[in-house]
Amino acid sequence: MVQTRFYGFLSNRYTSALISPDGVVEWLAFPRFDGDAVFCRLLDPIHGGFIGLRPTSQFTAAQRYRTDSLILETILDSDQGRATIHDFLAIGRSEFWRRVTTEVPLMLTCRPTFGFGYASAAYQITETGAIFTHPQGAEGIVLIIQGPAKKLVQRDQWQIGPGMVDVVVRHSPNLTQEEEIVTEPCEDGDYVERVTDQYWKHGLIPYHGPWADMFRRSLLTVRGLTYRTNGALLAAATTSLPEAVGESRQWDYRYVWVRDGAYAAESLLLAGDPVAGRQFLEFMFNTVSLVGKPFESPFYRVDGTMTRGESELLWLSGFKNSRPVRVGNAASGQLQLDIEGDLLWTLYIYWKVTHDRTFIRDYWWAIEALVDWVARNWDQPDASLWEFRGDDDRYVHSQAMCWVAMAVGAALARDALGRDGVAERWTRTADSIRHAVLDQAQSSARAMFTQGEFHRGMDAALLTLPLYGFVAADHPLFQATLEQIERDLVHDDVVLRYTFDNMGTAHWPFTLAGFWLARVYLRMGDVGRADRIIARQMQLTTDLGLFAEHVDPDTGEQHGNFPQLFPHAALIATLVERQWLVDGRPLPAL
Repeated sequence: MVQTRFYGFLSNRYTSALISPDGVVEWLAFPRFDGDAVFCRLLDPIHGGFIGLRPTSQFTAAQRYRTDSLILETILDSDQGRATIHDFLAIGRSEFWRRVTTEVPLMLTCRPTFGFGYASAAYQITETGAIFTHPQGAEGIVLIIQGPAKKLVQRDQWQIGPGMVDVVVRHSPNLTQEEEIVTEPCEDGDYVERVTDQYWKHGLIPYHGPWADMFRRSLLTVRGLTYRTNGALLAAATTSLPEAVGESRQWDYRYVWVRDGAYAAESLLLAGDPVAGRQFLEFMFNTVSLVGKPFESPFYRVDGTMTRGESELLWLSGFKNSRPVRVGNAASGQLQLDIEGDLLWTLYIYWKVTHDRTFIRDYWWAIEALVDWVARNWDQPDASLWEFRGDDDRYVHSQAMCWVAMAVGAALARDALGRDGVAERWTRTADSIRHAVLDQAQSSARAMFTQGEFHRGMDAALLTLPLYGFVAADHPLFQATLEQIERDLVHDDVVLRYTFDNMGTAHWPFTLAGFWLARVYLRMGDVGRADRIIARQMQLTTDLGLFAEHVDPDTGEQHGNFPQLFPHAALIATLVERQWLVDGRPLPAL
């Protein structure tokens, strides 16, 4: 299968951009990941706004990343000559840089909009480019063009080159108070590009196993989805890229899901970065409420505040006419019982890696709140990790993660703080949860785990049960479940998360689930089978090494928000666990 061409991903760890295969900036939110996109042609080819650069004659385009960096190179070849573009977001500033070396004149179009395309920009032409402002406010975009042979063609188009040209786009939330953002000259482009490249290379972690290039690209993607000031981990860079084109499964993933972030923080800890793991844990613990449910929402904004509900941007046509485009996410009001266990498992990995007793003691107030709440509420129906809308059940994965929460709490109480009484109390609850789940599985028509009490089909999330030690990989109940998952959900080593839900049929494999399957086989000691599954997942990336949430296994077409944190984190964790197994190190489990 030929890997499909899709968008390039840029980040400065405040916000992100997506660049189309022919070099058009079709997504860029300012000033941060969860802000309004000033360029969102991704979601509407007419109203969305973009930055384009193209020769005056027909051309072909090719892309690649700078080695071990989030600097994207696009090469445009026409019959008149070649242009090379280096795109990146400046570290520490709300600036997008496009550095161009061209043999031919190019047409530059800069067409920002405000409020996700709701308002066209007012504009003022300057000697160095233009100032675009919100017609109803002070928010603005400043375009600066540095280089030879530039002239205005029309209000948002310039001819640039031949030669070396820097195109810089600055954002200001209030231009009336930031005169310097217009008048301040740009830094030397060579310097900015060099320090940006060094920044991304500095964050890499040594890895010497197979698929090393993909390990590093996934690590860079996880870093790029991390909010720089507090370690918050974004589920994805975009909103409303459809799971299935033309249907209604479009969601906003530009938030910090407890679950998604915990998976990614676990992968960073396993790979050897305790600082990033601790930073995310601190961010999440500082959202804990001591009144009611500790996590009031399954997800938070990058600053730790909550967002409630969702709205539909009816003026946007959607990606490939997939409507509606949504901002916010109605899952904010759901009960999802797995998330406390997800975070506490990551804390357990942090403890095993660092033995940082001071950290456990300082956040014991949050840990205790999380575990005690789970002890009181583990047997409630919930929406599951898949966030089913209006289809609550006692889902097995959710209840198993409640067991994880109780078991981790007991282990930390005993081993880190010497609170044996608390550990014994929580262990009793953990045992009760485990017995309830096992009894339900034993009472099935065929002795195995199913998705839920009333949902008797298969669910890829059941693959996680041995990953946490809820059952051993060779437990008869799990082996029967694995056989059924292989029949129902696995085809050519790619994995559906389930076959259908109350919104319809699940069309495409879920990119995270393939790595779960590989990790299961690692725990069974079958490295050969695990390697075949891993290799198949690697075929599902784009040509730039990026994963979306879902993928068409025949064409490689990406579906869902992009790039997705889940599969990149899972790739890292899977490759680290594989290396541990080969080296004879025990895999983590309770």
